[in-house]
Order: sequence, then C-alpha cells, then structure tokens
Amino acid sequence: MPVIPTRFPVRFGDVFPLGCFVLGVEPSMEFNEDSRAPKRQERDKETNMLVWTVRALDANEEAARFGAEFKVKVAAEVQPVPPAKMNGFPYAAAEFENLTITPYAGRNNRIAYSFRASGMRAPHVGRAKPDPGEAATKSAAA
Repeated sequence: MPVIPTRFPVRFGDVFPLGCFVLGVEPSMEFNEDSRAPKRQERDKETNMLVWTVRALDANEEAARFGAEFKVKVAAEVQPVPPAKMNGFPYAAAEFENLTITPYAGRNNRIAYSFRASGMRAPHVGRAKPDPGEAATKSAAA
C-alpha cells in the first residue's frame, strides 16, 4: 500500500513573501494525557530527531491583522539558533529551510495548517524582483 504524504514542500517566499522574524525557540514537548507522566521532548516521526518550536512573526502587515504570529517545528538534534539581529531591531529576520506545510481540519471545520522545516537561516539579501513595467520601460528606452 502506498504511503500518502502529509507534509507538502512549499517555497518560503511563496508563503512569506515579505519574510518573517523569530520571536523565540523552545523545545516542543510531547503531548501526554496523563499529567503525572514525565514531560519529554517530542521526536520527529520521520527522522527521530528532537523537535523544536520556533515562534515567528509574519512580516506582512496585512497578515498582522489576522494574527501574524505562527509556529514552525524544526527537527534538529541541537536547538536552532536564530540569525543575528540587524541594526538594533528587536527580532531576527529569518528564512526557514525545506519548509513543509501540513493541512488539517481546524476549529469550526475550517482548514488549518502547520509548518515544519529542517532549519532556519538569515534571509537571502538581493535585489528584489523588478516591477513588470520596469523591464518594458528599459527595453523601450534602449
């Protein structure tokens, strides 16, 4: 019987076109209905590595109106370290590597999703994509 995937790869820039900021990193603890059971850090079902929860803030101002904070679970044997903060900004800008999305049925039968990644890094800094009209203007002027 074939295995049906539950994690779908997505490009970071497609999900967060304006980027994101890291608010914090903490161990992701296993859920256990028995409150007396000892708390243990979650392990990834596919890699068996420890799982860390990265709290992040979507840099898209429009998303902020709908709750811009989100969480990404990162499987790694050591706690991921956010990139350095820039110019005294209170949060570090970051990109998630090998980002995946898992859809599921959320509250009120709405589709919700969770994110996983293999790590995080400083954002790629480069020239933004040119405005579609910019290329036409330059070729007409030449």
